Amino acid sequence: MTFGTLKNSPLFVFVLGFLTLALTGCPITQPQDMPADEFKVTEPVTKARFYLYVPSEYDPARKWPLVVTFHGTPGYDKARSQTKQWKALAEDHGFIVLAPELTSVEGVLPVARSIRRKQLVKDEKNVLAAMRETKRRYNIDERAVMITGFSAGGFPLYYIALRNPEKFNVLVSRMCNTDCVILKELPVTDKARQMPMLIFYSKTGINPIYSGLNPVARDSWAAYRYLREHGCSNAKIKAVEGGHYRRVERAYRFWRSYWPQ
Repeated sequence: MTFGTLKNSPLFVFVLGFLTLALTGCPITQPQDMPADEFKVTEPVTKARFYLYVPSEYDPARKWPLVVTFHGTPGYDKARSQTKQWKALAEDHGFIVLAPELTSVEGVLPVARSIRRKQLVKDEKNVLAAMRETKRRYNIDERAVMITGFSAGGFPLYYIALRNPEKFNVLVSRMCNTDCVILKELPVTDKARQMPMLIFYSKTGINPIYSGLNPVARDSWAAYRYLREHGCSNAKIKAVEGGHYRRVERAYRFWRSYWPQ
């Protein structure tokens, strides 16, 4: 096999992408010198573990928007990293960040679909428990709750959002993988059809060294088509310049336009 043939093979792309991620990870570029720190919480009944960032000027006298954000593949991303990437925006613009620890977010190595389904059921239970606990502790504005995921966080993102659309006012998919077979098993209700959704992906794909294959673009378009075919007229898709980055500012701007006045 020549190098020209090898470099176009799925195995070559997979290995090169894996090595690239291993070397670079998913860097956090947002400032970290906030007046408050993120902290870990364990929900007392389910024992679900999650991180919160609560702005230093939190006042229970008013309602606060909430972002529920899902991390990518462990080793490249984690729940605490999600709070770190969001907390500067949360501090500046006045919202709370909830980042649960997840099991269904393996986006590098293959996962049997039967196993992924079980992981998604567990993650849904834990995410909903984490949201209940957060609402018990803080005055959350139910009209301004965004669900968002980065990279492999797309697996639980669509699963939980479509099964519980009444709990979220906006969905933002940031460079997300998904499983189209599992996605097509999910109900699309009238409430989901009303939800504004933004799906964006990198033009260059997950691997900046070799962009001959872009699985995130493929999965993003598949999710978009499924949603639009099932009446989600508020779903939008956007290709963006640059690599496989977190892009929280873009997600925030979209969400902010749907906050109640």
